[in-house]
Amino acid sequence: MNQKHKNFICTELQLGSSKEMAIEVYGSRGGHIMWRVNTDIGHYAIKQLAPDVDLKNERMITKYELSESVAYQFTQFGVPAVSALEKFGKHLIITENRGYLVYPWVEGYTLGRNEISEAHAIKIAEVIAKLHMINLSVPEMREPRVDIHANDSIVDAINKTVSFKCPFAKMLKDEQNLILSMNDNYLAIIPLLLEDTIITHGDLDQLNILWDKANHPILIDWESTRRLNPTREIVRESLGWSGIGAENFSLPLYANMLNTYTKSGGKLNVNHVNAALYSMVGSMVNWMLYNIEIACTSDAPLAKNTATEEVVWAVMSMKRLKNFLPDLLDYTVS
Repeated sequence: MNQKHKNFICTELQLGSSKEMAIEVYGSRGGHIMWRVNTDIGHYAIKQLAPDVDLKNERMITKYELSESVAYQFTQFGVPAVSALEKFGKHLIITENRGYLVYPWVEGYTLGRNEISEAHAIKIAEVIAKLHMINLSVPEMREPRVDIHANDSIVDAINKTVSFKCPFAKMLKDEQNLILSMNDNYLAIIPLLLEDTIITHGDLDQLNILWDKANHPILIDWESTRRLNPTREIVRESLGWSGIGAENFSLPLYANMLNTYTKSGGKLNVNHVNAALYSMVGSMVNWMLYNIEIACTSDAPLAKNTATEEVVWAVMSMKRLKNFLPDLLDYTVS
């Protein structure tokens, strides 16, 4: 972030004065960059939106504004969350075609995929139950959406990795039938995913949760907030926090999260469980295709390496999901 933009933001939101350079904290998977800015009156986290975010698109602007409004509304019900600062009801600051969201600085840390404990996972199940019980009313929130990719587009992407000689191309070719079969099953259950939806965070993976010194969770990055089938969300997050994408996936932890969710007031619809399990495939395919494109076209070595790792993770996750499906159904509906 250049000094001009930093000074403009500080003036707009009356954050105080700062002669220090903004400190880059980390970049996100979506291409955003988070900065820390220290002023004479406080500390702030400033999210610089990715360059490819179309700031002239009113629908895109509305999406960011609505997501921060939803985050704030949830905090009023006691949900531990962080929402962007606003001026005259507007959260997004645009200057010289760059978009920024500003948050109060929160001391905390995120967990890696291999750093999750049972205590962490149980707290997430409790938070999800609380989000669902609130059943927040936001009339302007659009109807629920799902990730949909036809098998032809998946095959085209796999063939692209072969032509670009990506290191994972052979793996994708070897697993192509599995991927297409799983995608077929996912496409068939989409109607069930659109039933009984509520407004929720939408992307409660490890990178979107900060943990404070007392190991309490704080929900950040609300830009995926949307209407979701509640059974889909708790099943999906229980799978993720139990390590479905890792070698040490824990079925007992998965079951424990679901049990905690229901004991905390969440409602699990057993008629939607199979659809909820297959909904993971939609996310995995979407994430795989997104990273295939980066791996094939990016000129940045780090981005290509990260994308390669994520493609492999997505495919391995699909394989594990298929292998565990019978047991997952037993654990979920028993």
